[in-house]
Amino acid sequence: MDAPDGIRLSAKRIGPLSAPASVVYVHGMLTNSAYWRPLTEHLHQRLDGGIAQITFDQRGHGGSEHTGRGARSTLPTLVNDLDAIVAQARGAVVLVSHSVASLLVQAWVEQYPERARALAGIVMFNGCPEFPWIPASDVHDTGRRSRRRRSQLVEELVSYLHEPPARYGLPRRSVFANLGCDANLDAALAAYSSVGLSSEIASILRFIPTWVLTGELDPVVAPRRSRHLAEHIWGDYDSVAGAGHSLPHTHPAAASEPILAALEVAYRTHQQDGGSL
Repeated sequence: MDAPDGIRLSAKRIGPLSAPASVVYVHGMLTNSAYWRPLTEHLHQRLDGGIAQITFDQRGHGGSEHTGRGARSTLPTLVNDLDAIVAQARGAVVLVSHSVASLLVQAWVEQYPERARALAGIVMFNGCPEFPWIPASDVHDTGRRSRRRRSQLVEELVSYLHEPPARYGLPRRSVFANLGCDANLDAALAAYSSVGLSSEIASILRFIPTWVLTGELDPVVAPRRSRHLAEHIWGDYDSVAGAGHSLPHTHPAAASEPILAALEVAYRTHQQDGGSL
């Protein structure tokens, strides 16, 4: 499909077009929509294909086009891309994110509060209230120290996210190729590190059924950060024993539970309103 600025985004719908409920997935940095496959397949089988699931590659990732030479993927651009994807969902909509994509969801909530309040629920896996690795000032610093820290960051992320790398369809040698170029990584870091949980965003999220699920052994986003996020948005919080940062990929059965809980809330709400789901 086309993003608002004409960039082609690669997206996939699993399940019927006219489903009574849809789950929209937002992947994090250095991954793509293939990251969600174990979870989407598990839910598709568990629910007999009765709901729709939508995955997409963020621009510059997977099969989606890059912003273009000399241009950067800014946070507002990523927010508008997400909104275009959410607009394709039908029925009760549950928005699911992983890692720093929770910050993209928070930025979308701030930009489109009315659409956010219409959601059936939000599920954040390994979510965080602010960028967990480096401060925004370091992202914009072009000095040697910043470049070295960025290299360390990428090495850490690749190590934690891709063990083994081929598990996600992203060989270690192609991490930068997946993002398009080194400059696109800088843009992604700058975009994600420019947003944090504000009182305004928290006030909106408190009126949306929200779940935060993390891995007990997550070395990238410390569980205390995810718990802090859940406390501030009045969300349901839990951790999965033995799981790390790749919780939704390595533990699809456990990851499916908050999504099913969100769908259950949507079902009961529709029943109370006299509708059907």
